[in-house]
Amino acid sequence: MPRADNRKNTSAHSLPRWHRSNGLPCMTQQIITWDLGATKCAAGLVEYDKITETLTCKTSHSIKLSDATSLEDLITQLETKLGLTMHDADAICIGGAGYYDGKSLLLDGAYPYPMLFAEIAHKQQWPSYAVIHDYAPIVCATFTSYMEQPHNIKRLNTCQISKHGRRVAFGIGTSLGLKDGVLLPSGDFWLGQNEMGHIGITMPPLASQQQLQRHQEIMRFLANNPHEPSHHALTFEKILSGKGMVRLYQFFHPNEQAITPEQVGMKMRNSQADETLDAFAWYVGLFIGTVQLIFMPKGGIWVTGGVALHHTEAFDRPELMDGIYASPAYLAQRETYPLGVLCNLEHALIGGAYYATKRLLSK
Repeated sequence: MPRADNRKNTSAHSLPRWHRSNGLPCMTQQIITWDLGATKCAAGLVEYDKITETLTCKTSHSIKLSDATSLEDLITQLETKLGLTMHDADAICIGGAGYYDGKSLLLDGAYPYPMLFAEIAHKQQWPSYAVIHDYAPIVCATFTSYMEQPHNIKRLNTCQISKHGRRVAFGIGTSLGLKDGVLLPSGDFWLGQNEMGHIGITMPPLASQQQLQRHQEIMRFLANNPHEPSHHALTFEKILSGKGMVRLYQFFHPNEQAITPEQVGMKMRNSQADETLDAFAWYVGLFIGTVQLIFMPKGGIWVTGGVALHHTEAFDRPELMDGIYASPAYLAQRETYPLGVLCNLEHALIGGAYYATKRLLSK
């Protein structure tokens, strides 16, 4: 079945809007962008200035999916908060978890109600719109001036971004999502197809004896966990997502089976679970090193997601670099690749708007 990169466009009925800024005429267009996850949806109203090619998020709002009774109800709530209907926007870009089959957005584990975007877009006469992979907008954000604003990024090294180099964005949250892309010299862009978050946990080619022993013991613990289905897969998502952090915590505290991801997170932030934080940081590093070898991303690796942003202290732990160095091949080259955490929560909204300017708006 096709991934969520399939586009579905209705007629682009909206005409460019003209307004005056500082006494000079300026053509702008309004783009509504969604960042739709398994449990909540953030949406933003982004203004695009066609003359300066700048994107400005004018307003944004987040709604828990459980607070809406249907997709139509969710849309109505978002429109009320944004002050603009989907029909009246110039374009709509929906970054959604799961895969889009041209009619509905489907997700393992299921959304609380059907995400029948094609049907509703036709019914409400939406402008040009796209339903794309949820991390495609984050990659697209790295093509913009968003990356030039220091408060948006926690840099983990000082390497320069190769403008036309391949770059990777991945997010650690309810799940583990990843997308790669390239900004082309023509100004257009290319996005890859992959599901890296679901690959098996790699055996580190090089690690200290203590770290290797801990890794092997954690793998045995996860494989024999009576609280998991007998056929469950040992993937990076299993230990890096919100529930994955609970699994890591329970390895060190096997008697605490009722603990929630939120409680584990609080313990980590309060320095009450440093061994869990170190193991988490090491596996994030192991994943980064694996991703570097697969993509060789001169444009950098950019990390985000709810779990990552709630635990930015993990990126300061020495174990993070130990995990990266556990895959030593081409290390000298890989050390020239940028690495950082995207901290400002608007990156998905800005990136979705950038996608719309290149794929949905009339030139």
